[in-house]
Amino acid sequence: METSNRVLDALLKEFELPHVEERVPRDVFYQLGLKFPQQYAIAARDVAACVKRAEAVGAGPFLHVTIPAPNWVERGELLKDCKLEVALGYAGDRQVEFLGPGEGTKHYARELVDADYVFHHVGIYQNGMSEIAPRLEAAGHPEVVRGGIKLGSALSFDFRYFDSREALGIYLEIQDFTYFSRELSIEPFLRGFAKIKTALPI
Repeated sequence: METSNRVLDALLKEFELPHVEERVPRDVFYQLGLKFPQQYAIAARDVAACVKRAEAVGAGPFLHVTIPAPNWVERGELLKDCKLEVALGYAGDRQVEFLGPGEGTKHYARELVDADYVFHHVGIYQNGMSEIAPRLEAAGHPEVVRGGIKLGSALSFDFRYFDSREALGIYLEIQDFTYFSRELSIEPFLRGFAKIKTALPI
């Protein structure tokens, strides 16, 4: 499949992965009351190696960090000292995320038992988690992970994974980010980082 997003096409070809709509018809998201996914998320044994391959075909630059995952609740159990290795960047207008096996959780590692990397989930940035979550559960996609932080009404990061693998072959992740009750986008920050990184001497 070829699209107008040539960088994304090249990245997916490099990793032999499908476009979202090749895996899940667009109508499925709309029927669930969801936006079309803005993020491709790939679990990987070696995130740094994947970043190099992605940047070689024109994606990125990537912000590559290991961060704590506060309030990580997996299948109803709070997991302490959970850390995630994450690399975020863009392929055209689509966000690409590489995720390492992680520490304190097996959410990504269990998908890597027989592979070096896999199309793990699609990420959807959308406000209204209190309505979205019950709707997805009722559709047969149970919540398996939730996390985030909340600083009163000033700032809220609420992300949740829903197990839609049986129906869709991948997880769904909903990311509800708000700033003073308004939708907060992390795209300007990531785009700004990319400009700075590109300008720096190698």
